[in-house]
Amino acid sequence: MKRFYLIGLISLIGFIGLIGPIHAATIIDGDLIRAQGGVDVYIVKIISGKQFKRLILNPEIFNQYGHLKWENIKEVTQSELDQYTVSDLVRAVSDDKVYKLYPNGDTGEKKWIKTFDDFIGLAYDWDSIYEINSFERDFYSSGEDLVFSTPPASPAPPISRTIPTTINIPADYSTIQAAISASIDGDTIAVKAGIYNENIVINKSIKLIGEFPLSIIIDGQGNGNAITISGGSDVWIQRIVVKSKDKYGIYCSSESAVKMTLKNSTLKDSERGLVAENNCQISALNNIFYNNRNSANIDGGGILIKNTETYGLISEIINNTINDNYHGIWSENASVKTMNNIVTSNIGTKGTITNTGIYHSGSGSSDNTYNDVYGNGQEYGGDARAGAGSLVVYPRFLWPYSRDYTLKTGSTEYSLCLDAGNPDYLYNDATRTSNMERNDMGAFGGPGNIGWTP
Repeated sequence: MKRFYLIGLISLIGFIGLIGPIHAATIIDGDLIRAQGGVDVYIVKIISGKQFKRLILNPEIFNQYGHLKWENIKEVTQSELDQYTVSDLVRAVSDDKVYKLYPNGDTGEKKWIKTFDDFIGLAYDWDSIYEINSFERDFYSSGEDLVFSTPPASPAPPISRTIPTTINIPADYSTIQAAISASIDGDTIAVKAGIYNENIVINKSIKLIGEFPLSIIIDGQGNGNAITISGGSDVWIQRIVVKSKDKYGIYCSSESAVKMTLKNSTLKDSERGLVAENNCQISALNNIFYNNRNSANIDGGGILIKNTETYGLISEIINNTINDNYHGIWSENASVKTMNNIVTSNIGTKGTITNTGIYHSGSGSSDNTYNDVYGNGQEYGGDARAGAGSLVVYPRFLWPYSRDYTLKTGSTEYSLCLDAGNPDYLYNDATRTSNMERNDMGAFGGPGNIGWTP
């Protein structure tokens, strides 16, 4: 759609005809671009790896910005132009209000996004907001404010039974969320192998158990957290692969007390694998966490626990393998017991936050024993310290590049994490991976390692 006033358009075309097209070898933040043979002019914004373009509605607005010059417009191919996401969110200097613009010919309308919750609910991107001057803001007419309203949920059918049972997916219900809605406290939801593109909410005391390890994937697809736990006094998740790009794999937060157990599962390819805060106490046993970081690679991590100390909770992270995330285990204002874990190669490449294996700050405590913490941006951060039985050695996984975190055995080049966990018999391997029963560090050691074989 052509937005320029006729006079301005003729002037612009004539001017470009005189100087010839300017082909852009590189485009940087703040550049002016247009498609070859096109008229619409855009200003570029590049931030955190994202590329935006904002249409300049007409020459009157263009001329209000002294730093914008017609001769600086760069010409790109249509395919290059299409690589930039259109942004229509703006705010004026010294004005906290954010508006969404609706062009109408050479004029336009602005609608105020009323609250931060409305902004989040409407799924807008904060990075896409352009800063404009007051002339441009006042140039647009004002439309009705934008607010987000949650669509009314369909009423769930009444549940008449009182005796817990096992619900099978997909035999009984085609989606996991439908099964949760039909469940009662104490139910087990047994999931067959497959990929489930869902954003699940759990608010009951249930068990969610996969048929085979690594064969059941819950993918939030970046539309939200893959699993959100908001209630239920006792939630158990086992043998599930969980991921959601730039969101959380599992997020647990509740006003009422929740005990969440995660076992024999894989949390990967999310901004953060597992997040617990407020009145949520977690036990993470024999899990694998890898490649949890945001798309910009400036934050993220395997496990985040925060603000649980107020509730007197102690979370346990035992016999996990936490590899190749931005951070490994990060806790704030929380008491966390970490034992028999392998925390390695958690190294982001951007940002100012030092990539850390195990980090703790604020109130609470960080009790770290019999962990191998090696090859991270820094091994320990904040007030976290290595405790009894700690190692700093290359763990020697069998095929780490294929995400096979089995520890190497044999007479040479074997893993020093074998038989190196807590020597108390309570933590002995249920299924032996070496010649000794003593706990092996990592996801495949300890009494919970039998859960990898259903």
